[in-house]
Amino acid sequence: MTDELDVALNDLYPVPAGDSEALGRVRARVLAAAQEQPVARRRRWPHLSLAAAAAVLSVAVVAVVVRGDTSEVAMVEVAQTLNTAADAQIRTRDEPVPDGWYRYISTHSLSTGYSPGAAVLVGTRDERWVPADPAGEWFMLRTDTGERTRLLGTEKQAAEAGLGVRSDPERLSGRCGAFYPDSGDLCTAAGNWQGPTTRFIAGLPRDPRRLYDRLRTDAEGRGQDPDQEVLVYAADALRSGLLPADLRAALYRALAYLPTLEITERTATLDGRTGTALGVTAAGEQREIVIDPATGTFIGERQRLAEDRDGIPAGTVIGSSAVRYDTVKKPWEHAR
Repeated sequence: MTDELDVALNDLYPVPAGDSEALGRVRARVLAAAQEQPVARRRRWPHLSLAAAAAVLSVAVVAVVVRGDTSEVAMVEVAQTLNTAADAQIRTRDEPVPDGWYRYISTHSLSTGYSPGAAVLVGTRDERWVPADPAGEWFMLRTDTGERTRLLGTEKQAAEAGLGVRSDPERLSGRCGAFYPDSGDLCTAAGNWQGPTTRFIAGLPRDPRRLYDRLRTDAEGRGQDPDQEVLVYAADALRSGLLPADLRAALYRALAYLPTLEITERTATLDGRTGTALGVTAAGEQREIVIDPATGTFIGERQRLAEDRDGIPAGTVIGSSAVRYDTVKKPWEHAR
């Protein structure tokens, strides 16, 4: 039954058409936050009916929207951003790959190389050509872009540590993406979030709550913070460029259940493209994904220091990746 809170929330943040659970997820985030308030605050209205309590909460939501500085509203905005992106993905059909053609996936990454007294941000580009039939031969080109940004130490210290050395391009190929001898048979492998195979993708639930629970289970005990690692696992899969639209949509909706996820930057630019950054801050780092809510496009991810570390100031980007997709006629051909 729709109550006053549902009406208020839907007026403030209209949910996508066709997603009957979207309002429920937004409502759950607001109510969960309200329940976390000190008990003394809740005791001020001991005799309110459920409808009256909902009305009070809905008024509170309206009030904090005006102030724009409360965690409850932040939660609602996160849910709405993700639901909007998911709805856009449902409306968008993946461009089919014609027989004999390839899906082109380009990932431009920046990662930090460390040595005693020096740290350098290094750029690489991984390009993959995935055939229309994923069981066929895949191709990959890994290139050192030559990008170098010193984060710590002198140029001499970085050079002595070998952090400025540019590596040669690497060309690889293999059935089902098995580029290395120890990859095994990826055509039949179970796969995981870091390397989603056809089998893995087919086995993931499309129900957002079940998908969130699966993320929680698989990420348990990994990383330095459980919420942050859930986001990392989701980003790993999205970065692969292999998830179909229905799964990308479900994954966005699943992330709406992540309690510490927040909008970290409303207009974030990554590799020349602009989107909204959503992240989890924990263990001295902020891990983010950047998406375009209007189209649902996954632009990439970013890793920033949330506090000073070994002489590198808080706010410094220590890692990022940006992904682009297209279809091409043959291996080693670049996007149009």
